[in-house]
Amino acid sequence: MVLAVSAALICAYIVIWTQVSATDIGRSDFTSFYVGGTLLRHGHGPQLYNEALQQTLHSALIAPDREANLPFVNSPVAAALMTPATFLPLEVAYRLWGALELAVLVIAVVVALRASPWAAGTSRDWKVAIAAAALASMGTWTVLLQAQWTPLVALGLALAYRDWTAGRNGRGAFLLVVTAGAVKPHLALALIAFMLGWRDRKLLTGALLGGAALVIASLALVGPSGVAGFLGIVAGSTTRWELRNMLSVVGLVGSFFGDGLTAHLLAALASLGACAVALWLGDKVRRDHHRLAMALAGAALLSLFAAPHAYSHDLVMLAPVVVWSAAEALVRASDCTAGQHSRLTNLPLLIWALLTAVAFADFMDGAATPPGQLTGWALLIAASVACTAVATNRAFARRVAAWLSVSTSAN
Repeated sequence: MVLAVSAALICAYIVIWTQVSATDIGRSDFTSFYVGGTLLRHGHGPQLYNEALQQTLHSALIAPDREANLPFVNSPVAAALMTPATFLPLEVAYRLWGALELAVLVIAVVVALRASPWAAGTSRDWKVAIAAAALASMGTWTVLLQAQWTPLVALGLALAYRDWTAGRNGRGAFLLVVTAGAVKPHLALALIAFMLGWRDRKLLTGALLGGAALVIASLALVGPSGVAGFLGIVAGSTTRWELRNMLSVVGLVGSFFGDGLTAHLLAALASLGACAVALWLGDKVRRDHHRLAMALAGAALLSLFAAPHAYSHDLVMLAPVVVWSAAEALVRASDCTAGQHSRLTNLPLLIWALLTAVAFADFMDGAATPPGQLTGWALLIAASVACTAVATNRAFARRVAAWLSVSTSAN
């Protein structure tokens, strides 16, 4: 059933994506990436974040449509990654880039699938079903529609998990920082706190080298003035759009307090709180490496929750997390009874289904109040489950499975 439903959703997403019109392509997020890559290709690196220059090129690209400019706010490295696509017409580049991002997401899920320590006897069919479920979220649909970058963050997370489970802490940290920092550094706030809490010298060295590589590459591409322009446009990006439409804590507080100073302050405090919990999760891994899977899952959930700017396409950063969380649940439930086993191991997929459902509801109703942005609440619930799993052991997992069994029977 899981495989059938997931496959149907993925096919539906692809069919809808193939029907996107030229007008909608011009209004998608991809057009801003294309503008950034084009400006860099034509030698405008120092002026890459000049919005008047962006507007001129954007207007020419989408003519005769007169949609307002969607500014390029990604890093100079992201513009360099986009540059080869700008040799193609906008519509062709959009299709190619969307297919490439979907392929990157599939690779991220496969990396997590291969790196996860599955319980003995786990069937190949069940692994394929979990992978399909991880790919079937609403985030995949909006990634395709917008040709968005977030699958690269998912790949960085998957590679970091693979390396950290094998003891290659420095390389894992380097890859995570480079992939997230190149395209969406704001999605990695709690992940950085997680690494700081871990306090492993090789891991921190790898993270610093990754950050240094990004800075050097950015300076080489756009110079100091371009880097200053990037920092300036990022600093003002949180005030450009309605907060309530974002799925992170920013959207949660924006649903109730609007777009003013109060909402920004409350969101900043909640983000700091999420980073503090991620710091604690990192410390747990430092004390016991066997807690890595659930601790990293919690940190990833908290990182998305803490992001100052996040939309439904950013859900896909959690796709590899679903895979290794399901594998961890299977290991923890390996000595439960058959009925308890199935209920406990389905929990990660049920939480993932909840995240997809509420993200779709928020997308449809504009996160109207009350109860406001639902995805933020769901991320908190999921992070709480992960933190509980980190703080407990297999005996607790058996008690949870037993409780689920009793509750289901009572219902």
